[in-house]
Amino acid sequence: MAIVRTVLPRKGFVQPQHGLTQYESDMDGNMSLLDANVAFMSDLASVVDTLVGDLGLSGVVSGFQLGTSNSLYPSLSAGVLYANGSRFAPSTPAPGAAPASATSYLFYQQENFPSSFYYVNTLAALDPGDAFIGVVVTNATQVTSVTQATALFGQILVTSTQPGNLTVPHLLGRTPIAAHIRINSSGDIWWQSPTDADSSNLYLVASDAGVTAKVQVW
Repeated sequence: MAIVRTVLPRKGFVQPQHGLTQYESDMDGNMSLLDANVAFMSDLASVVDTLVGDLGLSGVVSGFQLGTSNSLYPSLSAGVLYANGSRFAPSTPAPGAAPASATSYLFYQQENFPSSFYYVNTLAALDPGDAFIGVVVTNATQVTSVTQATALFGQILVTSTQPGNLTVPHLLGRTPIAAHIRINSSGDIWWQSPTDADSSNLYLVASDAGVTAKVQVW
């Protein structure tokens, strides 16, 4: 009896060779079921990337901690971020040299991989989907200070100094898609109207001085 070797189209499962046992139909059925329904890790990543892109989420998820240095190259730890609808998780991210004697804003743009890190002199991405990593301050020869970007779903601590309006930088590098205020003291904090947030700040109102809250942004 001829031996038939069939490779299933979706995931490449190889059906058992026919003509060796009396159970070919059962094995064929099982393999077809797996081929139609099994999900590999690559499939799940694609689903997540699509969802992130559709929602317009961009920014650091974890890691990517900036550090000062004795040169114009800031240190940057490994981590995970989303930019332009794609996940980026390098083991050794290399942002390049920051401009000398300047305050610069470091972004990542997946579409220009691998030369995707860039610095700008205002907190404004070149593309709306780019991920903001943080602020880098230099003198003529080295990085003297850094400020970390707020991570996706990160929390911003807010304390009012007086009743009324207050403006709080959020450091997401873009206008938040949404935000949630969690009061953790007496008093209240709520959103200003008509503008509650923009690409740089949250605009809030406090009932009293000394009201504290955590604002979660994404």
